[in-house]
Amino acid sequence: MKREKKKIEELSWKTAYELLQERQGLEKIPTGTQIDEILNGGIECGVITEFYGEYATGKSQICFTLATLVASKGQDVVFVDCELTFNPKRIWEIAKNRGLNPEETLKHIHLIEPETTDQLLTITENIPAEIKPKLIIIDGLTTILRTEYIGRETLPERQSMLRQVLTKLRQYARKNNVAVIITNQVYASPEGTPFLPLEYKEIAVGGHSLYHYSETRIFLRKGAEGKRIAKLVDSSHLPPQERPFKITEKGVE
Repeated sequence: MKREKKKIEELSWKTAYELLQERQGLEKIPTGTQIDEILNGGIECGVITEFYGEYATGKSQICFTLATLVASKGQDVVFVDCELTFNPKRIWEIAKNRGLNPEETLKHIHLIEPETTDQLLTITENIPAEIKPKLIIIDGLTTILRTEYIGRETLPERQSMLRQVLTKLRQYARKNNVAVIITNQVYASPEGTPFLPLEYKEIAVGGHSLYHYSETRIFLRKGAEGKRIAKLVDSSHLPPQERPFKITEKGVE
C-alpha cells in the first residue's frame, strides 16, 4: 500500500524589523504598582510572564489584582486555579476598595479548577467561543504535575508534560495577543551558599523546561515592615531590577 505523504504547512517568514514592529505594538497590562517600572509599563501581551517565590510573597495577590483590573474594564479573564485558593470575596474587596463595580467585575472572570494534567493541557482548546480572554492566569502551574508525577523516575515524563502545557499556552498567547501569567513555588537549592542572592538559593519548580518558555521571570520575596520585593530576574530585553510593593485591601499597591 502506498503511504500518503504527510502534509507540511508552509513556513511563515518575517524580517527581524517586522518582528520588532510587532513587539513594539504589543499591548501591556499595568499592575498599578512600581512593578510596572521594571516591566517597562506592565505585563506584556502575547508572551508568558512568571511570578515565583515562597508562600505569602504576593503571587496570588498580584493575580487577583490584575484579574480585577482587567475584568472591571469588561474584558474576559480566564483564571486557572491549580491550588484551589481562588476567593471571589477577595476580588469583590479589591474592586470595591478601588471604586469599581464588584458584581460586573466577577462576571468577567471565568474560573476553572483542573484536577489532572490532561485537563491542564487542553484548557486553551476548550475555552468557550463566547469567552475572549485578555488575560490568562495559571495560579500554581506545577502543583498538579508534582501531585500526579511522584518520584525521580517520573521526572522525564513530568517535564515532557510541562513543556507541552507551556507550548500550548505560548502559542495561544501569540496567536490571540493574550497576556499569560503563571505562578510557581520554589525549593531550596542544595548547591546554594549563604553568599548567593536569595533568588539563586530558592529555585523555581520546573527547572529549565519552565525557564525557557517564560519571556519574563519575576522573583518575589518578603521585605521589611510587611513589604514585598519584586525582582526581574530574567528577560530577553529588560535589565535585572527590583521594586517594593505592598498588599492592602486594594490588592497590590
